[in-house]
Amino acid sequence: MMEKCSIYWAGEEALLALALLEGRFGTERLEEASLRYGSGLDVMDAAELISLIHRAKKRLSGRVQKGDTPQGPSLVITRDYRIFLGGRRGTEIRMRPMSKAVFLLFLKHPEGIAFSEVGLYRQELEVYYRRLSRLGSNEEIKRCLDRLLDTASREVGVAASRASDALEQSLEEEWLPAYVISGERGGRKRIGLDRRLVVWL
Repeated sequence: MMEKCSIYWAGEEALLALALLEGRFGTERLEEASLRYGSGLDVMDAAELISLIHRAKKRLSGRVQKGDTPQGPSLVITRDYRIFLGGRRGTEIRMRPMSKAVFLLFLKHPEGIAFSEVGLYRQELEVYYRRLSRLGSNEEIKRCLDRLLDTASREVGVAASRASDALEQSLEEEWLPAYVISGERGGRKRIGLDRRLVVWL
C-alpha cells in the first residue's frame, strides 16, 4: 500500500510538471492546479504512472522537447524567495541577498532592463532585498540600495555576475546561457529562460 501511494504522489508531481511545461496552467500555483490534474491519476495503473514519471523527468532534464520548449530544468521560486532547480524538491540555488534580489527582478521582467535603468525598479527591488536581507534598520537597507543603484558604480553588474556564478555551480554548461542575466554592453540585459519553466509559489 505504501509503495502504491508513493507511486501515486510521484505520478501527480510528474503530471503537474508536464502540464506546466506544456503551458496548461500558466503561473497558477501548483496546489490549485493539482485539484484539476491530480484526478486524472485515479484511472491509471502502476505501469502508466511509471511511464508518466519517466516522461516528466525527461522533459524537466531537457532530453525531450515539444515545440519551442527550451532545454533545461524548471525554476521554482517559493514565497520566501528560495530558488529550486528542477522542482520544489530539486537543488536549491543559494545566492547572496543582493545578487538574489537582482536576479529575481530580472526574472520578473522578461523584456529586459538596462543596468543604468535598474533604479526605476527600486521599489520592487527593495521588496525582494528587504525579505532576503538580515539587515535590521531601514537606513541600512537604504544605504545598500543606494550603493547598488549608484549609476557611477558597477554594483548591479557585480550582483548579476555573482548570481551567474551561483547558477553555474548547479547547471549544465549548455543550459547556463538561458538562466543568467546577459545582453549587449550598454543595452538591455535579460534572462532568456522561457517563463513557462518558472513557477512562483
